[in-house]
Amino acid sequence: MSFMASPLAPNSDHRGRHCRASWVVLWVLAGTALALRTADALASMAAGIPRGVHPCTSLAQAEARTGIRLDPLRRALDDQHLAAQEILRTDLPAVAITLHRSEKAQDPISYFHSATGEIPDVLRSPLPAFHEIAVSLGPDRTASLKAAALADGSVWQDVEWTDGNGRAALRSRGRTVELLRLARRIVEGSP
Repeated sequence: MSFMASPLAPNSDHRGRHCRASWVVLWVLAGTALALRTADALASMAAGIPRGVHPCTSLAQAEARTGIRLDPLRRALDDQHLAAQEILRTDLPAVAITLHRSEKAQDPISYFHSATGEIPDVLRSPLPAFHEIAVSLGPDRTASLKAAALADGSVWQDVEWTDGNGRAALRSRGRTVELLRLARRIVEGSP
């Protein structure tokens, strides 16, 4: 009496090959994911962008990715002849936007906005304030104006205010009056 193997009967050798192939596919996928993540991190490091910070190509993209409404900034930029040059966002709903005038001689202004509390240090590095005063940006809207002298002799100014549940700020080493004028235009355009 002879027995023949059924074509539907499991074959241990066949099962072993499938198991090894599954492991190979898993390792290839894991290696690819790691390689892509490393390439992304290296590109950011090469550009000088800290981890957790992502560049955006437009204000619309920054709005879509963070949920922060930037309409007041857009209106203020039109009035001040400024353009957004570099736009960064974090995994949190926070953005940092470097603004430049068309004339290259002017110092850039940075705009920061966080929808939930404080602005992350990864977007706006803390400045040691040597002078701080309260200023008015409009009816019932006060802000903090800080000035800081850095080791290279440059003097930077920060104006920061609450915006709903979040915070907004401008930073520049230009003239104080221009910084406050832009902050007031942004506040006037806010709902």
